Amino acid sequence: MSIRHAVAATLVIAAAVFLTACSSSGASLPADSVVAGAAAPAHAGAGSPTTTNITVGTPPTAELQRSVRAAYTVPSGTFLASFDGVIARAVALGGYVASSETQPVREGRIVSGSVTLAIPATDIASFLNGMPSTFVAAAIDFSSIDHTAQFVDVNAELASAHAQLHALDALLSNATSLSDITTLEQQIETVQVQIDTDQGELNSLTASVEMATATIVLSERGAPQIEAVVPGPVSSGLTGGWHNAVAVTGAVLDGIVSAIPVLILAVLALAAWRWMPHWLRRSTDPTP
Repeated sequence: MSIRHAVAATLVIAAAVFLTACSSSGASLPADSVVAGAAAPAHAGAGSPTTTNITVGTPPTAELQRSVRAAYTVPSGTFLASFDGVIARAVALGGYVASSETQPVREGRIVSGSVTLAIPATDIASFLNGMPSTFVAAAIDFSSIDHTAQFVDVNAELASAHAQLHALDALLSNATSLSDITTLEQQIETVQVQIDTDQGELNSLTASVEMATATIVLSERGAPQIEAVVPGPVSSGLTGGWHNAVAVTGAVLDGIVSAIPVLILAVLALAAWRWMPHWLRRSTDPTP
């Protein structure tokens, strides 16, 4: 029995060793495959020079409000010139500056900033493709809002209001009584206000579709980045408690200061009453 047990145990151990060797050989990869897989994310995350083949398509019969946010790095010491160059190119295309913001370093030199531009939507792709070769794109993000349904609604409201105005004008031309004329003129004024409102909304929609919004973020390569520190829950709680305590203390002090004149008058009245001669005090008492 002992010999059979020993043989069985040996066979079990040999089978376990064989299975382990097979599984390890099947899971291993060549060394060059591991290196290539590890290097791919680093290459994909690195910044690339400005591309010149950006295309912005427009679906048929669509009224889209376009916006883009692009971040670039520029050579050290060239931020202001690059910033001014981006603005000048947008203005040359018929655009304008909506807002801008810059951030200096501790020495006071401006090394990064952003500018929001309104550019004709048809020129947004050429504007991005025309960035200088020294710009290195870090991110380019597009977004759009479809206003097609709003255009349909506003145009329908305008057509209806114009038809109503035309009918009221026809009635007014045939009106003879003063009351009818007054009523029709009031109705015409109401319809005219509605037309002006709808026309203003249509003009706003048209402007939002014709002009795209481009936010360009520039920063010098190698410039220190100032990151905002997000407060933790403990510091936020302490700060909120301190602000509440200050607010409560201020309210109490305001009440005390407001009550001081009243207290002074009360003390003066009490002192005058106590110091008043007894005969005068008795004369002021009501007679029974």
